[in-house]
Amino acid sequence: MINETETTAHAAIARRLTAWVVELVPGCDESALEEDTSLTDFAGFDSIAIVQLLAKAEEEFGVDLADQDQAIESANSIGSLAESIVRLGGKPR
Repeated sequence: MINETETTAHAAIARRLTAWVVELVPGCDESALEEDTSLTDFAGFDSIAIVQLLAKAEEEFGVDLADQDQAIESANSIGSLAESIVRLGGKPR
């Protein structure tokens, strides 16, 4: 069961991830991104951008995404990646 603290953390993490995707994809319009937008299908968001996003998430939220295959799979969308980070105990700064 997700509690209010986890819901708040999820929302803050998702906002930060969205900002990073906008930084990583030149010309990206933030309004085109929703929590369920597939990052693997998102124009301009390639495997290098995914790895950069995961590295930023590890550093910023204090989580270990060492299992790259699982981490990349969880990075299918901003929402799923935020959920994984919360599950691993990551907290927004």
